[in-house]
Amino acid sequence: MEFIKKDISDGVELVGAPVDRFKTNLITVRLALPLEKDKVSANAVMLGLLARRGKRYPDMLSLNRKLASLYGATLGDTVSKIGECQVLSLGATCLNDKFSLDGESIAFECVKLLSSLVFEPKLDENGNFYDEDIEAEKRILIEKINSEENEKRIYVLRKTEEKMFSNEPYSINKYGSVKDVEALSKEDVKNAWTNALSKAKILVTVVGNTDIDNVYNHLLNEFKNIKRDYTPLPKPVFVGRSEKVNNYLERIDVKQGKLVLGFRTDVKPRDNLAKAMRSFTDIFGGGPYSKLFANVREKMSLCYYCSARYTRLKSCILVQCGCLEENMDKAVNEILHQLDVIKNGDYEEEFNSSKMALTDAVGSVCDMPETIENWYIQQICDERYKTPQEVCDDINNVKYDEIKECANLVSLDTVYKLVGQEEE
Repeated sequence: MEFIKKDISDGVELVGAPVDRFKTNLITVRLALPLEKDKVSANAVMLGLLARRGKRYPDMLSLNRKLASLYGATLGDTVSKIGECQVLSLGATCLNDKFSLDGESIAFECVKLLSSLVFEPKLDENGNFYDEDIEAEKRILIEKINSEENEKRIYVLRKTEEKMFSNEPYSINKYGSVKDVEALSKEDVKNAWTNALSKAKILVTVVGNTDIDNVYNHLLNEFKNIKRDYTPLPKPVFVGRSEKVNNYLERIDVKQGKLVLGFRTDVKPRDNLAKAMRSFTDIFGGGPYSKLFANVREKMSLCYYCSARYTRLKSCILVQCGCLEENMDKAVNEILHQLDVIKNGDYEEEFNSSKMALTDAVGSVCDMPETIENWYIQQICDERYKTPQEVCDDINNVKYDEIKECANLVSLDTVYKLVGQEEE
């Protein structure tokens, strides 16, 4: 699946994936900013303000009427962390243009709606967001932060990142903290908006069958009025090896213990071996054929689940397990033993299974508008966008011995155990 890329302004890009086989089109505006502790909460609140009201649609009722007139289009907003950047997303899903009754382009109308929400928010006579709107968005954001804390699998992952990357931007929660949100002033939120329009890397993706040139010309016109002061996104802090293993134990009221192992990988994001590191991680703890699944979970029954995820932009691998407290040390030892097995070159069966599974997974990106859109978003911090086919070629070109090479560049940094309260 090919894509069309057009540069609109400094640090502003349009990526179109022209496909006509879906019932829906998907248009998303993404703003990527450096992760900064004193700004993440203001950015997240600001996104909520843009997503639920605007100058032309001052309340949910008028905005919903507009969406209903666009054949029931929907809006969605998300905050994510990619590399050492906070990425704010505002997207619209709408009916494929070929289903419109009067030949209008529904997708193009959604582009106009999104740009009106982003460029013309609902502001008072002094040019600030309204207090009651800010308070409403603060409440929503605090609920999101609390719900992440209640979801222990996410909670323990965040705690591991906090500890493992304590002196690096990556340790910052994408939403900030409840305390940060409560302390926000209207000036903070207004500054977040003006700063994002001026300095963020902005990526607009259009997946579907609408005319990309129309979208390009419209955005070109909109950005004429914006004074851009773009500086390229920061490169992630690189720490290739850990000097020692840091162990953490936290006791809270949980039924099922959680165990996370954080590994550093001595491979920079753009190194050639980064392609092989993806395959190594899959062999180590990816699918049901992986070393961790087959041995730690199935054979030895030490965990309810056990999987590894490679974060290329941060040069790290996080292994997550659901585990009883009494099995945790055994699980850690077995995970490290399986790493040694790969270092010794014993992974022939997994190597072949992994190639098939990874290329299938990447190939299936083109099956849904959401996965196509997400594919390009995940590359927002990269210098160029790769198609799924290019990545499939990368996977197929990984050599057997490169897996062993990768295993020898992996070192354990952090072990975080989240366990239940001790019995009285």
